[in-house]
Amino acid sequence: MALVDLHTGALVGGATEVSTVLEPTADESALSEAAGGNAGPIAISFPVVTDGRGFSLARLLRERHGFKGEIRAVGHLIPDHGQFLLRSGFDTAEIKDAEAAHVWKASLERIRHNYQPAVRNWLPLRWDASRKEAATLDERLARIDSLTDRIREVKRRIEGRIAFSTSLGLEDQAILHAIADSGVDVDVFTLDTGRLFPEVLETIELSELRYRLRIRLVVPDAKEVEELVARDGVYGFRHAVENRKACCEIRKVRPLNRALEGAQGWMAGLRREHSDERAAVPLAEWDAERGLTKINPMADWSTKQLMSYIAANNVPVNPLHARGFVSIGCAPCTRAVQPGEHPRAGRWWWENEEKKECGLHLNGKRKGKAA
Repeated sequence: MALVDLHTGALVGGATEVSTVLEPTADESALSEAAGGNAGPIAISFPVVTDGRGFSLARLLRERHGFKGEIRAVGHLIPDHGQFLLRSGFDTAEIKDAEAAHVWKASLERIRHNYQPAVRNWLPLRWDASRKEAATLDERLARIDSLTDRIREVKRRIEGRIAFSTSLGLEDQAILHAIADSGVDVDVFTLDTGRLFPEVLETIELSELRYRLRIRLVVPDAKEVEELVARDGVYGFRHAVENRKACCEIRKVRPLNRALEGAQGWMAGLRREHSDERAAVPLAEWDAERGLTKINPMADWSTKQLMSYIAANNVPVNPLHARGFVSIGCAPCTRAVQPGEHPRAGRWWWENEEKKECGLHLNGKRKGKAA
């Protein structure tokens, strides 16, 4: 038998004999007795490879009973256990073959970014680092004038999948053009709520032909929509703000969260001129709720800049814009804006509240019921 230090992956010489061996069936009293006044080492047995109760015992010793000494894993162990043993609170692992120590070391070094809570992991440091990286990206993007170059900088700074949620509005069409121009691989999708204007679908088709990019349609859960309509009615969202928010939750927010699962970056077309709520929106920020960097590559653009860019690049736009529609959402919830009205006055116009948002860019990880 040989002993591996899970912190370094190196073999341990002159190992101390264990004072207590806990079986996976150990209860609270056994844990309390083992931890009480015991400097260790405490060994936890793994009778078979697939028995994971030992991980929980180690975590309980650390978190509930405050044990500070060495915890050793013994029994049927494989190198792939290394990361989980270390994060659960183990210090050492007893292995049968000392020649396999290099395999254990490689396993321990393979993954250094963890996104689950544990006794030992790099979550707080990594999370804080990601937040700081997002702030740094915000500063970098502010120094870049070209929208195309901003997209390229985002790709250089963010590892993994970058998703772009487009509503096919003016801002989003400009970003789509810049994505195509940059040659950067971005997952482009739109939320098909089931109530889109026909003109929106036509703009999707035209944009795909123009830029040779596929725009994924992400749809809501059919059962959830069926239950919502059965409860509130076909136009129930007009009867109460709560009903409208429930509709947005099911048709937009939840599908968005599904589409963003596993993404490291989320690109959107928010601009500071849109509303008071968006007046301070950054070019890049850390979205702690979703665990990704959110990028608004044209947050600091004026409407004049946007329209000049669209005209100069012959960007295809939704024909509804020419008919007075500024911010385009679902057909029953959007109307044309009259001269002098706020750009978002055409959204949910029957509501009088100041903060008229659907929830996509606010608290997007709500897990409760939409009602």
